[in-house]
Parts: sequence; C-alpha cells; structure tokens
Amino acid sequence: RPRERLPLEQQSLALLMATLTRTYSDQFFHGNATEVEHRNIAVEWLHEHRSRLVALYVLFLSVTYGALSGSGLSFKRASTVVNVAHGVITFLGLHWAKGSPDPTAQGEYDHLTVWEQIDGGRPWTAVKQIFLLVPTVMMLLALNAADYERGYMAVNLPVYALCVVPKVPVMHRVRLFGINATVGIDDVVEPRRVPPGATHAKKRA
Repeated sequence: RPRERLPLEQQSLALLMATLTRTYSDQFFHGNATEVEHRNIAVEWLHEHRSRLVALYVLFLSVTYGALSGSGLSFKRASTVVNVAHGVITFLGLHWAKGSPDPTAQGEYDHLTVWEQIDGGRPWTAVKQIFLLVPTVMMLLALNAADYERGYMAVNLPVYALCVVPKVPVMHRVRLFGINATVGIDDVVEPRRVPPGATHAKKRA
C-alpha cells in the first residue's frame, strides 16, 4: 500500500516543529531539561547587571555607615553593626532562601539555595567573587576600626565565617546536620539492617 502523503499545511507544520527549539516545559517532560542551561530569573539579573550591583552595594553600605555614624555611634561600633546586619541578611538571602519565582521552572530549583543557583553553580565566577570580597573588606574594616579588640573579634569573625564558609565550593549543596534540607531530596536514606542469621534462614527455606 503506497504511503499517504500529508497535506502541504501539515508538512509545513511538522517541519516547523522539528526545527524549533523545545520549550522548557517540553524538555522537562521529555527528560531533556538537564542538557540545556535554562535562564533563571531568580539570579540572572546578577550576571546581566553586575556593574549596577556593585554600585548599589557600595552605595547602600556607605549610606548605612553614614547613618549609624551620624546617630552618635563610634566608627568601630557602626562598622560592627553594619557587618553583623550585612552578614545575617546575606546569609538568609543567599544561603537560606531556596527556589525560584519563575512559574515555568516547575520546581527544578526548589532544592537549591540562591547561591547555588548563581551562574549555574559554577565556582569563583565574577559575581561570586564580589559576594566574597565584600564581607572580607567589611570584616577587615570593622576589626581595623576596633584596633582588633577581642570583644569585636569575637563578634565579627563568626559573622565572617557565616558569610564565607557556605560560599566555598566544597560546601556546594551540603546541608550540615540536615539544616535547611529539602524533604524528599536531601534526605539521607540509611540502609536497612539485616540480622546476621536472616540470610542463612532464607537460604534454607
């Protein structure tokens, strides 16, 4: 039986569908989503507006320093307050918050923190170096202003560790003690323990 030819309109439609790049949803359902680096609106603005990020970062910190210093706090106290506030806010925003506001992501990023999503998880990129440089400079500034007094070191050094340790590549997707783990994804499945005599009894049966 000769093969029936499709109408010209259907042939054109089939050719168009074959040449077009698959959409994200189509790739997700066909299991091809991991082969393509998709745009993530949660973090892509950091890469596209890098210079603006640096400018806003410096401006915000400078205004905060000025406001605290003008309120009567000494420079060393103002530096420590800004360093602590910055450390807590960036930790929650980068290393605690998960997922993406993109409704088309279909939960692909629900188990990843914002930091783990930046530049697809690649380490030491330009954006990540900025986020590493800022807390380092702020910590040194606060300690230098306090003349490295022990009390200020006891406050600023743990905050610095809180900011920097989660950013080290070896800590990528590590959930210490299960803290901030995603249920069903980061769960540790322990192997079932079999009693010593169970295997022998099974063989005899």
